Amino acid sequence: MKIAISGSTGFIGKQLSEYLLQSGNELIVISRGDFAGGCNQLAKVIKSADVIINLAGASVLQRWNEKNKQLMLSSRVDTTNLLVKAVQMNLPEHQPGVFINGSAIGIYENYKSHDEFSTAFGNDFLASVCKAWESATDDLKALDLRLCTIRIGIVLGTTGGSLRKMLPLFKAGLGGKIASGKQPFSFIHISDFCRAIEHLIVSTNSSGVYNLTCPNPTTNKLFTKVLSHYLHRPSFFTVPEFALKLIYGEAAGMLTKGASVISLRLREEGFQFQFPNINSAIADLTIKG
Repeated sequence: MKIAISGSTGFIGKQLSEYLLQSGNELIVISRGDFAGGCNQLAKVIKSADVIINLAGASVLQRWNEKNKQLMLSSRVDTTNLLVKAVQMNLPEHQPGVFINGSAIGIYENYKSHDEFSTAFGNDFLASVCKAWESATDDLKALDLRLCTIRIGIVLGTTGGSLRKMLPLFKAGLGGKIASGKQPFSFIHISDFCRAIEHLIVSTNSSGVYNLTCPNPTTNKLFTKVLSHYLHRPSFFTVPEFALKLIYGEAAGMLTKGASVISLRLREEGFQFQFPNINSAIADLTIKG
């Protein structure tokens, strides 16, 4: 298949791109320059694509100020709007079979349990970004294509993301829980993430919202305990909430709060997680790391 993908230079996008190439697909990389070129440029780039995967978006783990907030929002919503218009411009001669659009479990209300049928959404900044990001694909719902919205949890891998940043500290015996450690930690192994995307591509009945998280979310405290166990290092330290607020300001809530999110629909469609819990995920990743 010809798969057009945006956000391919980030940790998740890069790993997914490599996986899809190894599976025999042809990739069409949608660059920042293509977005800067507007709808006409994008329409040319995606013209032959069977699949479009949109993962573009600026990092949200940074200190939030008005400028950064606007960038986080526009880098998701504006790029999605452009892609949707580009798809419409190519009609009726050219139309992808499936459009997979990114989102995040940050859309859900903190400290509650959610599957894909939950409507208990949060009211903070991150939730508002996710809502706007998802709404940007509304015009595709009238078209004869499959639209899959993926609400992504914490993706664990050794080549990027939060785990890569943590590993040196934990290996040095300086790891520890964040604040109380009671906050939910809803995650997915990078391999299961890639396999789940492949499932959505090839499964012709797949459409709608999917949580890309494993079946058994944990807590920050238990994640810390398991990681230190497999690294054979102590984890006595605690990162206090006030310190995170000094560094990240409002964004500290991403680390000290969270929702317990499971992927129900993937399992209903027969998808099997290779790493269904934190023990299996960390055992695999610490061997690789």
